[in-house]
Amino acid sequence: MSGNNIYIKVYRSEFDKIESIPIEEIVKMKVISNIDISFHIELLKVQAIVARTQVVRNARCFGGVGYESCNECDLCDIDNNIHIVDEEYLKKLWKENFEEYKDKLNRAMKETEGLIITINNKPIDAHYHNTCGGSTENSENVIGNEIVYLRRVLCEYCEDSPYWNNKKKFLLKDIEEKLNVKFPTAYYGLDTEIKKFIEDIERDENGRVTALKIAGKTFKGQDVMKLLQLNSTRFSISPEVISFNTGGKGHGLGICQYGANKMANTGCLYEDIINYYYTGVEIKKCNKPSIKKPLSGKIIVLDPAQGGESCNDAVGINGLREKEVVLEIAKKMYKELKECGADVFLTRSKDEYVSLGKRAKFGNDKRPDFFISLSLNSFPNPSIHGCEIYYYKRDKDSEGLGNSIMDSLVSGVNVVNRGVKNADFFLLKEIKNSSLQIFLDYITNPEQEKKLSNVNYIDKMSHFLVKGIVYYYRY
Repeated sequence: MSGNNIYIKVYRSEFDKIESIPIEEIVKMKVISNIDISFHIELLKVQAIVARTQVVRNARCFGGVGYESCNECDLCDIDNNIHIVDEEYLKKLWKENFEEYKDKLNRAMKETEGLIITINNKPIDAHYHNTCGGSTENSENVIGNEIVYLRRVLCEYCEDSPYWNNKKKFLLKDIEEKLNVKFPTAYYGLDTEIKKFIEDIERDENGRVTALKIAGKTFKGQDVMKLLQLNSTRFSISPEVISFNTGGKGHGLGICQYGANKMANTGCLYEDIINYYYTGVEIKKCNKPSIKKPLSGKIIVLDPAQGGESCNDAVGINGLREKEVVLEIAKKMYKELKECGADVFLTRSKDEYVSLGKRAKFGNDKRPDFFISLSLNSFPNPSIHGCEIYYYKRDKDSEGLGNSIMDSLVSGVNVVNRGVKNADFFLLKEIKNSSLQIFLDYITNPEQEKKLSNVNYIDKMSHFLVKGIVYYYRY
């Protein structure tokens, strides 16, 4: 980040190097690469917001995972569909429309500057496609996961698209090669039908066709032989070419560009279009990364486990209680996380019992970026010690945060790394947002109990827990 500009590191595949490019310049390039600039300006605004959402979701300075194939950068020009061009290129591309398109694009950028699409204060995975062909698609039918904002919506706005109804023909040998299949060898007795076209083929005991139905009309085999000048009534039907008839173009997720353009032409604004194709989202200004407030805009719920007079918390050999330690750590984390700009909530702030169900409901009501439950472990063998962190199934965000926190604790307070693992604990299953259950150490280990009794050690552990969270959202 420099001045008011936020720079994103982009891997330029053509030159095999990384360049730092202002975010708005990247957004502009993504719009140019992914939409016809002759479309309505409201659709260009939609595409700019979608592009910015994709960049913010991915960029490390906003807490994204970056470009997986290169630890040093945020995006790849090829994988993220960014065609980086200069003005001379655009003059050749747009020809006599250059000035008009340039002004139109700059206006779309200016009027949407900083806007992204969010749900629960997080940038969405903003999918779009060319033409839906009548309805968009549910996410689970395309990418396997059910995503609340990627729900099917009816859309006949794209019926004027050149991709509304298309046909593509393939020779059988090409289909065999592309799909790695083998069709049966065609011969006169092959039992084949093509429903709605040629069907209900009847043969005598010698294999001669006695009757069949073609396009719904019934013919005798002899009549077909004569009318089509076949050599015999011993015949079968097999295609040489197969036509695939398609409605629409693309995966069908999210915004249908041709449909959105028609909506814009009928008077809909970019907000209307985005809210039609994405269910339950909000359009917001993205928070700029801040060195002093690195967690600005993040919502975190801290859950100090146990609590209350009759709780079944773990107890050390010298009487140190889990419920007291985790509450003290949570309070210290609360203060430091607030100083880092986060909105922080505690499921309990004193020695009281809060049921698992109430803790889960509290977490879901707050819609946090992360719900973090803090516990201590116990084991009959007093020599066992170390930190264990659990996340739910395929939650990559939680797994990433868990690894970041574990690395921070290992380097900062020298805990033993007992792994970041997936589990189906009640809280992990019931919390609808990303969540972690952290077992900080084994209180039944006398040496660890002694450390956990020390105020300075608690301060240090709390600090490195927060540091792990900050590092996850590193710039």
